[in-house]
Amino acid sequence: MSDSYTPRRKRLDLSALTTADIHVRHPLMSMWWAASFGGFGQMTLGSHIKGYVLVVMEIIINLATQLNLAILYSFTGRFDQAKEVLDTRWLLAYVFAYTYGLWDAYSHTVDINKQTVLAKREKAPIDVFKLLPFSINFLDKREPLVSTFWNLVLPGLGYMYLLRMGTGFFVITFWMVCVYYSRFFQVLHFTLLGDFSQAVAVADPQWFLFLPSIYCFALYDVYSSTVELNKIFDTEQREFLAQRYQRLRLELPVAKSEGAPEMLIAATFDHSSFVELAITELEEKGIVKEKMLAIPLAQQEKNFAILDTIHRSDGISIMDAAAMLGTTGMVLGVIYGFVWTWGPIIWGLIGLAGGAAAGIAGDYLLTRRKLSIHRKNKASELVLIISCENAQANMVEQILRSSTAFGVGRVSS
Repeated sequence: MSDSYTPRRKRLDLSALTTADIHVRHPLMSMWWAASFGGFGQMTLGSHIKGYVLVVMEIIINLATQLNLAILYSFTGRFDQAKEVLDTRWLLAYVFAYTYGLWDAYSHTVDINKQTVLAKREKAPIDVFKLLPFSINFLDKREPLVSTFWNLVLPGLGYMYLLRMGTGFFVITFWMVCVYYSRFFQVLHFTLLGDFSQAVAVADPQWFLFLPSIYCFALYDVYSSTVELNKIFDTEQREFLAQRYQRLRLELPVAKSEGAPEMLIAATFDHSSFVELAITELEEKGIVKEKMLAIPLAQQEKNFAILDTIHRSDGISIMDAAAMLGTTGMVLGVIYGFVWTWGPIIWGLIGLAGGAAAGIAGDYLLTRRKLSIHRKNKASELVLIISCENAQANMVEQILRSSTAFGVGRVSS
């Protein structure tokens, strides 16, 4: 009787609208985004439908209570006006929805973390490609700063770069609605002209106070999502290469009594699609898989960079504290920008920059992690060894070098 085991979970699944994955997260970070804006904590976990519902509830109830306007008056010392504008008929509903969002974000993160550990232990499947009607989705390595840049230009575009089309469409729509009703572009126009009093006069604070949370969430979430997808790509490629090209059938090169002498060629790579392109091209040229040995290298980092890259997606950065304090600083900057000279946009940006800097500094003081933008040395992540005849050596080396190998070496008989 066969004792084969079929995994009960998936680590990553591709569909027409999204790339869904599970990975370990800090529950307090999910809870923070739920506190920043109802539904955002759920969206970071991949619970998109629940997140969208809570976001819509947040907007409807917030507008009905005029909560943002009451917050603005309270923080600027106009307490009587805050009481006057606040519609208490909806306030209790807001408390219930808000509290549920916090509790659900925390508890759901804990549950997903358990499932992630179990999925990793049983080597659950990872989807890499799906060809669907009206959509092609695939797992590939992407640059975190590119996805962040596009969300910086227009929140939602970065998600489309990651092929998370559903979230991208939702965030773009939400952002544009808030921009329209807050009169953001009019405020920006007068701010650039230096007419700050007119900028404040045309702004709608009720809608304007939605913008900092949306903007900061979009930047943080798309950055961290790119990092995690890159890590899953590395994991899937390591497992694939170990299963197919790690049979230990290679022999040291020896001079044959009959035929051409043999040679070993070794190359080092980063994890990327280029590795598989090189392997498939070698197979097309007559190098059978039994003549290849792939050895993924375990990486153990002690000094972490501030920013992950497409080649170094360790996910251990100091963006969490920067995101939290940056969002807080931007919200406060927008609030006080309605009473200070330079207006909500400039003070919002100052608050974002100041909060992010304080988060980075605080993380450094607490952890004493070495800070660097770039790693000094580019470490290899994979060694590929090919056994071939001398006549094939130049062809093999050319293929490896054209596939972005770090270095290529030969051992001949």
